[in-house]
Amino acid sequence: MRSLLFFLLILGQAFATENDLSHRPKSFNVNGGKAVFADFTEAQYKISYDLTSKRAYAVATINFEMLEAGFPIFDSVTAPSTVSLDGESVSAIETRTPQNETMARYVNKFTSIGAHELKIELPLATLVEFIDNGVKSAFWTSDLDERRFLERYLPANFEFDQVKMTFIVEFIGLKNKQVIYTNGSVQELNNQSYKIEYPSYYTASSIFFHTVPQGLTNELRFKLKSIDGRDIPAVVYFSKSTWNTGLERLKAKTIEVFQELESDYGPFPHPTLTVLQAGMGGMEYCGATMTDFSALGHELFHSYFARGVMPANGNSGWLDEALASWRDDGYQSSTFMSGSSGMSSHPYYTRTTDKAAYTFGARFMSFLDGKLKTKGGLKPFMRHMVDKRVFSPLFVEEFVHEMSEFYGVSVHEDFKRYTYGSSLNLDHSSNKSNSKIHRKMSIEELKNYL
Repeated sequence: MRSLLFFLLILGQAFATENDLSHRPKSFNVNGGKAVFADFTEAQYKISYDLTSKRAYAVATINFEMLEAGFPIFDSVTAPSTVSLDGESVSAIETRTPQNETMARYVNKFTSIGAHELKIELPLATLVEFIDNGVKSAFWTSDLDERRFLERYLPANFEFDQVKMTFIVEFIGLKNKQVIYTNGSVQELNNQSYKIEYPSYYTASSIFFHTVPQGLTNELRFKLKSIDGRDIPAVVYFSKSTWNTGLERLKAKTIEVFQELESDYGPFPHPTLTVLQAGMGGMEYCGATMTDFSALGHELFHSYFARGVMPANGNSGWLDEALASWRDDGYQSSTFMSGSSGMSSHPYYTRTTDKAAYTFGARFMSFLDGKLKTKGGLKPFMRHMVDKRVFSPLFVEEFVHEMSEFYGVSVHEDFKRYTYGSSLNLDHSSNKSNSKIHRKMSIEELKNYL
């Protein structure tokens, strides 16, 4: 089993570029030309926290490939201080996508096909709090609003793009120790700086990053024994300033869910596991979560579906939420389905997840399970998808094709009827509300958990 997981990791990295190209969004017209989605190949972020001036800022160096000539697209909610392309100072323009789904930025310079380097400097202002003995900062994300992935903090691409990312984190004027919780590989360069490397299959929704002065959290570190023989480093923790259920109870629940998921879907697909108990509901990352106790199972499930088998766009984001909510409801099976939704048919550049996934989507998975019960139900297919498509972003159409191929029975019409319709026809009559699982939290609320 160890060799199988290693093969899957290598396979995910080897096909990252191929997946990027096949899922790259369409270019669109802007004033003076065409805005083009590039393939980011590598991004280094130098993140500086100056404790003397109480100022935080970042410099992003992004290597990318242009597959067609035009104005390269990136995104950053914060307006850049400076932008340079291949060493030349340029400007960046914020624009809306054609059907007003979302916003992005593009480099205001016509760029040829081929390899280029983009350098962007900007302040870090969101979820950064300087205190007497250090700094508290996090890059927490959400899929319930647009532009709430990595681009909320740093320059990034849309979620389709898998990028080898590196953080160089420096704490200028640091007198005490900082602790970093993350799902990357951390190397201490000196007593004030760290290098964090993230796998090349990560996307803008993958990274978990949280730093606080030592002593502000309670944590428990341990090893999880995987069915493939690995000892997986794990940490559960919480801020000392927030209410919690207790570290031993959190550890026990983490082990319980971990063993359940490995039994159902195979070896845990990530090299580490990080659990921050905080907030109401939760949010998933690759091998990590910020969650309350009641949502822990839902969020760890997402390490297989969402941050294992990955959505390539907003219209495919409902799949993993529907599957996770189906699990939360006890994998119920049904032979009846009513209503319809537009979960798969939002405007092309949509970046958010349809909230009907938690209710109508879960019922739809129950219906599919009932329909396919004589062929083993949905769970064997889900394990097949982890084996075959781990770390490979996909569209809904690819998911449907894989399911039809796996069972030898077409499910195209079922998806067309129930997920490509109008959301106005949505029948909520027998839905169980899961609104507390992923709950929108304001910046002020999130600051409470720093």
